[in-house]
Amino acid sequence: MTSQQAAIASLRETVQPLMTREIAGIAAIDAALAHESAADYVVMFQGAKNGKQANVEQLTTLLRMQGGIPDERGGIRKVLTMTQAAVSSRVSTIATLRAMQLAEAALVKLYSAALDEASGLAERAFRKALGRAMVHAHLLTAHIAKRSGTEADAKVLPAPLLDYFAGADARACMRCHLDRPGRAGALERRNPHPYTYICAACHDEVLGEFPTDLASQMDRWPSAVREAKVLQHAIGRVSKLNAIGRVLYPLAGLPPEVPVPAAERAVIVPAMTPTPGPAQGERAGTIDIEIPNGLEADYIRNLFSAREVWRNW
Repeated sequence: MTSQQAAIASLRETVQPLMTREIAGIAAIDAALAHESAADYVVMFQGAKNGKQANVEQLTTLLRMQGGIPDERGGIRKVLTMTQAAVSSRVSTIATLRAMQLAEAALVKLYSAALDEASGLAERAFRKALGRAMVHAHLLTAHIAKRSGTEADAKVLPAPLLDYFAGADARACMRCHLDRPGRAGALERRNPHPYTYICAACHDEVLGEFPTDLASQMDRWPSAVREAKVLQHAIGRVSKLNAIGRVLYPLAGLPPEVPVPAAERAVIVPAMTPTPGPAQGERAGTIDIEIPNGLEADYIRNLFSAREVWRNW
């Protein structure tokens, strides 16, 4: 076995158990979604599923870049996890949350162990996936603590439970998946619109995300228009990424992860290799062409003739 084959085998040995558990987690979320009736929890579960799919894509890409072939089926663990999630979903929401929390805690341990042994691109991939897993684990823990009301569950959280939930009930904002306190007040929409809930803290943060020209006009808008604009912006992907990086990461005990704006990403390009130019001492802007005789010579003269170019253009 060559050194490259050994490296691929070692990476596959590390990545495959992580992928299997992530795929099983996606199957469990699908089973839980089929039995969940609360719209806010449906959105929260869907957000967790998107994060797990991103982790699977990241691990798959990492393995393929090294020449390996990932197994993306999930195996028997996927079937067992889906069955367990379906059973716990029929019992209660808190049973579903506890089952998902245990699975996520196991994933955090596996990612941490993989990160200790990794370097370079693999280290960055595992660190990103670990961040998503920790955020999901702390979200689940916060909802369990709120629903159970026990001090043992709340003690696990890095911040007081009041930082996660302002009201008496465990509700899931459709932007941050918590119910944090804020000045502007929570927004809630029901029939005839699809159910939408944005917590008070997200309301404050979304108002700060609007461009200056729009923000200066908002006080003159009718309340219905203003509310619609805030809700529309809050459930957009950019605002949700802001909530994950600026809110959920710190609440999970991690440093904030501020998304890079598209305008800044556009100018972050690798250093370009120098383009070939004239040799030292050679006059720039001239091209020496060896012109043959006959019809080919006439064709080349017409092709490079400035007069012909101007006449045809």
